[in-house]
Amino acid sequence: MSGECMISVEHIKKSFGKLEVLKDISLKIREGEVVVIIGPSGSGKSTILRCMNGLEIVTSGQITFEGIPVTGEANINEVRREVGMVFQRFNLFPNMSVIKNLMLAPMKVRKLGAEEARSRGMELLKRVGLADKAESRPTQLSGGQQQRVAIARALAMQPKVLLFDEPTSALDPEMVHEVLDVMKDLAKAGMTMVVVTHEMGFAREVADRVMFVDGGVIVEEGTPEEVFSHPKEARTKAFLASVL
Repeated sequence: MSGECMISVEHIKKSFGKLEVLKDISLKIREGEVVVIIGPSGSGKSTILRCMNGLEIVTSGQITFEGIPVTGEANINEVRREVGMVFQRFNLFPNMSVIKNLMLAPMKVRKLGAEEARSRGMELLKRVGLADKAESRPTQLSGGQQQRVAIARALAMQPKVLLFDEPTSALDPEMVHEVLDVMKDLAKAGMTMVVVTHEMGFAREVADRVMFVDGGVIVEEGTPEEVFSHPKEARTKAFLASVL
């Protein structure tokens, strides 16, 4: 828990036209930490993640990953090599087999040979319980299976940090647990993770820290026990009353 600071976010703001989505966000993510960001829809949670890996460029303030500013194409590419992202909608390549989806980035970006990329991909598919689906197309899989492939694909790059943007919100309820189980295993294995989610049970069980974001600011943060059992702020209490 007292690992090195991996991602530092300092006073960032983000506007889309006249709409200010992030008003003043500062946070640090340490190595080996699992940070869960909760809050109502439209509060800016996903935008924080997208700024962390350069998918959105901040309007002001600064984000650094291991001291590298997340700005400029060269830096952003370097950061994305080390910061994996798992999206709500899987974003798998539908025209490629599952194993090819896992092999592509390590071969292109990490310059792995095909054999090594395939063997690493197969290991990861085993890890998420889908080795038997290696030659299937993503469209032949259930949503929960596709999201587990997406997690394996992010891991194939051997990232130092994984960002999850509402990884279960597009899934049928009975498939949610199979994805959360994979994420719990990653957390146990010491993966540094930042997770935006509506799954409060997961946040309570797995997070080292929980941040409640509303209206583009971090309203409250603390351990799961502090935030869920003893929230201090009225806005946090109202939000939790509506979701728990």
